[in-house]
Amino acid sequence: MATAVGGIATIHPGKGLGILSLGSSLFDVLSKLRSNPLVYPSMNITYDASNPLASTIAVSLDTNGIRLRFDGSDQRLRLIEILDFHKSRLSYNGGELVRADGNPPSFRSIYHKLFGPTFPGEYLPDQETYVLSYPGVAFSFPIERYKWDDKVDFVSLLSSSNASPAVSMAIYAGSSWAEARNELFTRQVTTPRSPLVNANSARLSTANDEIELVRIHSESRIELVRRHNNPFFITLNSTTAQDLLAELGPPSSIYRKNDHRLSIHRTSSGVGQRTEHHYTSDYTDDTSEDQQTDGDEEEDDDGTDARGVSASSDYFYNYFNHGFDVFISTSSSSSPATGHLATKLILHGNIPGSYDFQRYRRARWTLEYLDTPSYKDPLTSEMLFDDIAGRLREKWGVAPKPMLLDRASDSPSSSIELLGGFEDGDSQLRSNGDTFSNTELYGFPNLIFEVLKNRAVCTLTVF
Repeated sequence: MATAVGGIATIHPGKGLGILSLGSSLFDVLSKLRSNPLVYPSMNITYDASNPLASTIAVSLDTNGIRLRFDGSDQRLRLIEILDFHKSRLSYNGGELVRADGNPPSFRSIYHKLFGPTFPGEYLPDQETYVLSYPGVAFSFPIERYKWDDKVDFVSLLSSSNASPAVSMAIYAGSSWAEARNELFTRQVTTPRSPLVNANSARLSTANDEIELVRIHSESRIELVRRHNNPFFITLNSTTAQDLLAELGPPSSIYRKNDHRLSIHRTSSGVGQRTEHHYTSDYTDDTSEDQQTDGDEEEDDDGTDARGVSASSDYFYNYFNHGFDVFISTSSSSSPATGHLATKLILHGNIPGSYDFQRYRRARWTLEYLDTPSYKDPLTSEMLFDDIAGRLREKWGVAPKPMLLDRASDSPSSSIELLGGFEDGDSQLRSNGDTFSNTELYGFPNLIFEVLKNRAVCTLTVF
């Protein structure tokens, strides 16, 4: 018999299990799990590599007997499943559902002791399983088809001495499993992606709020839709670094631009210039840990900041928890009093199998200003690039050729310095066998799309 890992996890029907909360982002959940390696020593991520945005993402914690399932488009936790009661100790309302001996819970302990009476569930003949459902939590009991009788009440059948204990448990949002299961991964989620976000803290400081959606209204005007506060608008070449700090709080880190190797592709106009602008700025840094800061920079009289870094160099504000980077240019303003200006926004998709997976929370976006005679609806981050490209070609009458970006050779020790670093050989996060390969960069006026082989957009740069 396997030994349960960690302490006792509390069941919160309709809300979560222990530190895991329904509605949380994939980024937030994986960050929590990785910060507790003794409790969660291994993770296996399964997804549909051909269309990760339209299919579910499953995170299996085999050592703990737990499986977590997320929707693909917003990457929110929709379902928590206990698949092996021997590997987890569980409690509810002060009582232990699964004790240290690891024996699965019986119908009697669930129905008569801990959770109480509930409405009749449903028998699934194809699975030979009876689902006992409560609001926000359900239990599955194996019953062979020949033993099931619609005329016998389920309490008598499951309470009999030869009845099997529960084999699995599900925590979900809904009044019953039968009601919730059909729309489990598509219904709108009202809870925040980060459980730490709440109305009181967000209204006390906008820096505590969560970005729900990024609406791009024009080539320079970008709306950040927040959960609790009014939207914050970024106007490229006008919004200052101080504006960002006041509205979004300090960034997770600051990275400096130092790579200019694609300058050979610069032209007076066209894709070459736009691609160089994206590639050499969006994925470069020369910042060590002791150079990173959580706040704004204070300059000394000699033109350097408090860390000895030249105040005239361009840099990024990296908001990992929001899913985007803001490029700050020190040369865009003719007046020092204006401050350093935001000149570019990089939105990350956090798509499994991509190079920057789990470096950023998924940022969802819409392009609102690209109407054509054939299309009036906004372009969205959930669309595949081929659908997006058709609209853009109709808008501008161009079909740019892609520039290949070799992600397979990228590493901290390579000549390509990538934003955020990379933990090579991480044993905690294992995907379904994908390795980093070429991505394609497509340049359109003021837009750069980085596209995976499955045609999903993994990053969008607006400049």
